[in-house]
Amino acid sequence: MADMVDKQVQNRVYIDEFLTYLKDVQGYSEKTVVSYAHDLRRLDDFLVSHDLSVTEMVYEDARAFTSDLYDEELSHATINRILSANRTFFHSLLENGYITIDPFKRVSSAKNTRKIPTVLTEEEIEMILSCPTDDYTSLMEVTMFNLFYSTGCRLSEILGMKIQDMDIRNRRISVIGKGNKQRYVFLTTRAVEMLDVYLPQRAEVLERTKTKDDGTVLINIKGKQLPLSTVHSIFDKYSERLGLSKKFTPHVFRHSFATHLLDNDSDIRVVQVLLGHESIGTTQIYTHVTSKRLEEVYRKSHPHGRNDE
Repeated sequence: MADMVDKQVQNRVYIDEFLTYLKDVQGYSEKTVVSYAHDLRRLDDFLVSHDLSVTEMVYEDARAFTSDLYDEELSHATINRILSANRTFFHSLLENGYITIDPFKRVSSAKNTRKIPTVLTEEEIEMILSCPTDDYTSLMEVTMFNLFYSTGCRLSEILGMKIQDMDIRNRRISVIGKGNKQRYVFLTTRAVEMLDVYLPQRAEVLERTKTKDDGTVLINIKGKQLPLSTVHSIFDKYSERLGLSKKFTPHVFRHSFATHLLDNDSDIRVVQVLLGHESIGTTQIYTHVTSKRLEEVYRKSHPHGRNDE
């Protein structure tokens, strides 16, 4: 605990020293310095949640931090501003000899081109959710995948899920999303069955490791909450193991969840609420349809497109 507090104090010393440098040496305006402080507060929160100091941060951590920004569904302009602030901060640390490697050097900026989201097919989802669960770790991982696909939640919402917020009987979970807003998401029968197997083993892990139970649903074999970097490593591991040709990330589950609901004639306003979007315009990025679905609708609907002619 003392070591964690020391890291937090040291991180803030580094950040405060940098902000003072911007104001007193670089001559930045008060408004600009406040903007930097706001963006670096996100970094500080990330470091605290992962028990890291700025001097310990590596590329994988910077990647996890960046992925978290995407999972918040921030605009590309906001993501790029935050990344720019962090690049400037770490470049300053590097120049002053506090670090030897800049973790953000290889992190790419968000591109403003609007691409069709990557979506897994229902068959690919089935392959992932059917992976073996021979030990606690694999059981936890497949349970996590089921929660992603069942609920359509953001990564931060999945990792923040608490047992006390679950209503297994009615197959729903209360989650806190962006803007600290509460909503209900729902569990498939399959997800409930996975939880029925996983939760007793989770309890055994906590007992064996003598770890206090704070209610966090997904914990590792040591009884700890999963770090973001670990989650991304899990997705990379399964992508390689299953030979997936598509990008496989937590957000791809969210894309797939929304797209499959819409492909099966769900109302876009219902999907909007399930995803926790304030604006329906945000949900509309999921209204793309696959070429297979396009052809199905065309063959069924166009007077001259039917196969029986």
